[in-house]
Amino acid sequence: APDLQPAPETVTVDPGLPKLADRTPPAMMQPYAALPSATSDGRLPQIGKEVAPTEDQVNAIPDHLMRLPRYARNYIAEGDKPRFAVVLIDNGSADLDRAKLAALPFAVTFAIDPLAANATEAETIYRAGGQEVVILANGIPEGATPADLEQSLQTISAALPESVALLDLDSGGFQNNRALASQVVSILKAQGRGMLTYDRGLNAADQEARREDLPAAKVFRMIDGGNEEAPVIRRYLDRAAFKAAQDGHVVVVGHTRPETITALLEWTVEGRAASVSMAPASAVM
Repeated sequence: APDLQPAPETVTVDPGLPKLADRTPPAMMQPYAALPSATSDGRLPQIGKEVAPTEDQVNAIPDHLMRLPRYARNYIAEGDKPRFAVVLIDNGSADLDRAKLAALPFAVTFAIDPLAANATEAETIYRAGGQEVVILANGIPEGATPADLEQSLQTISAALPESVALLDLDSGGFQNNRALASQVVSILKAQGRGMLTYDRGLNAADQEARREDLPAAKVFRMIDGGNEEAPVIRRYLDRAAFKAAQDGHVVVVGHTRPETITALLEWTVEGRAASVSMAPASAVM
């Protein structure tokens, strides 16, 4: 029988890694204290379920972040449906039934001219109906200096204290003037408001908003800029719904005209509204 050879000596190689017990646990990111982490009965929020922050949580939000989360209309997503936001520009008429408009059976964001004599009253009515309000960018002087612009925005926003954003004008606004747009974005960020501009041209304002992380959205189209009748407006709404399906969201702007309101009501019943989730503009921003 062959001689038995002794087993080779085992050599332990130390890789130089610390023992598991000696490792420092990784730092954990802490949630922002003002955001709700659980419901009142201890359950975590569920997808598709709305959990309103408590008053203490809202009060804990810094002042410069206050207006948009505080005054935005509540919104619950409908599964994976794209968000469809309608902004209606208040025509300023004294005989306009704003309480009836605020009671429309879907989310609407109302844009109010801050220079109108009844601007604050109109905001109060829309807010009482559960809708949200944005400022129509009227009253910004052309060629304004930074100091003039800040004074103008403070003045016009004072008339609409519960507004959540600024909507640029359809023509002659600030969005394509980079110097002016940069100042507007800076002021809106300090005010805690978002911004709506139109999806045309270079849109320097939207570029600045994204650079500064300002809540913003672009308007796909004006649905009644040429005083269109209801059938034409419904076709525009169908096209906007198709755009929403492509991008996941869309914003359209109209006016508080009887024809526009009729078209919206008919479209939400008969058109492609079933394929989208009617949302306030804040939910898109």
